[in-house]
Amino acid sequence: MRPATKIQSIPLSDDTVARRIVDMSDDIECQLVERIKASPYFAIQLDESTDISNSALLLVFVRYCMDSNLCEDLLFCKELPTRTAADNVMHCLNEYFTEKGLDWKYCSGICTDGAAAMTGKHRGVVKQIQERAPEAKWTHCFLHRESLATKHMSPELHEVMNIAVKTVNYIKKNALNSRCFAALCERLDADHLQLLYHSEIRWLSRGCVLNRLFELRKEVHTFLEEQRSPLAEHYTDDQFCAKLAYLSDIFDQLNQLNVSMQGRNSTVFLVSDKIEGFKKKLILWNRRVKEGRFDMFPHLSETLEASSHVHISSVITQHLSQLSQKFADYFPEDPRHGNLWILDPFSVDPASEDMALSTVLENELMELSADSSLKLKLTQVDLASFWLLAASEYPSLSKRAIKFLLPFTTTYLCESGFSTVTITKSKARSKLKATLNATLRVSLSPISPRLDLIISKKQAQVSH
Repeated sequence: MRPATKIQSIPLSDDTVARRIVDMSDDIECQLVERIKASPYFAIQLDESTDISNSALLLVFVRYCMDSNLCEDLLFCKELPTRTAADNVMHCLNEYFTEKGLDWKYCSGICTDGAAAMTGKHRGVVKQIQERAPEAKWTHCFLHRESLATKHMSPELHEVMNIAVKTVNYIKKNALNSRCFAALCERLDADHLQLLYHSEIRWLSRGCVLNRLFELRKEVHTFLEEQRSPLAEHYTDDQFCAKLAYLSDIFDQLNQLNVSMQGRNSTVFLVSDKIEGFKKKLILWNRRVKEGRFDMFPHLSETLEASSHVHISSVITQHLSQLSQKFADYFPEDPRHGNLWILDPFSVDPASEDMALSTVLENELMELSADSSLKLKLTQVDLASFWLLAASEYPSLSKRAIKFLLPFTTTYLCESGFSTVTITKSKARSKLKATLNATLRVSLSPISPRLDLIISKKQAQVSH
């Protein structure tokens, strides 16, 4: 049979393709549920958002132990038919857990944003889960907390931010302005042809907008003057440009911090290291600014070299002090405290560490610290794998370490999952409801469907 004829013989109608996707999704889900049940503990992260058809979607991801690794996967994506209140979310979760035979008591961690529905003191989702899983620890998403900590700024800097947003909106508000600005940038040989929109709900938005605006500030000024916009005068004001330069630099640093905490398989040690390191940098930068040193802020340094009469040290030190305080408010405790033995059990000193371990656990830790074969393993595998490998000889200590490492630190997977929803459920496919969960699972899951098993259950059509 010719290849073209062979392809034509394959059923590829919409309904057939949808059924095949559902079949693969069901098999992946079956494997996932079996793995979760076989894992001693699991942790979840969840978030709720609205798609293009105004449907409220609940995304839940799970992290579990398998062999000597921690694995992450999409648990489910479900539509919340009416309200998105805590009871509705909890009903959706309970319904799924009951249907799949999953037990809440093995849940060791919950990661959410700080929304009232999730964190309500009496009837929030976290509270209701902890009633069923008393050992489950709640983690407020580190990315969300970092975003909240950066929202506050002085009226002076806030005004600069507002003017920046107004500028972008003015240029991009209609197609003609946008095309004219792009043509001007091209004529002036600019590095970029467009500005970026600002969005409060996107983590990296402010930094990207301010960076692009600062880089195109001369082109922006020329365009605004041609359009006789009153906004043009700001871009000839050295004081304004210096503040814009500082904001672009500080938010670029905040973006770098944010990106460093994103990704799969992050642990509390990784993200805490990043946060504590940034806190120290804020103190260092504040001291340097008071000494008249600005080299850690390249855009600002460039601006001040060209305009030596500009003095904004007090504005910057005030903002850096405010940032330091907000980071202290949103990250008041260092979760690494008392748990550093998990990071390196071979160099821990029980006398100097506030570990709060029972006698049994301390005994196991002393035995493990002298285990040379495991010490070699720690240099060859990641931290979670090390503790899973240690479970056979040091079960109690391993259990304690895994329960600390297992919980998610961010809702990054949910956010990236919603991005996939946006791509999958586009304007042209806004009616995609029945198979959205299946489509997402096949797209996002690292588990491969068992195609041979799926095919073996199918009844081949008799040729006519």
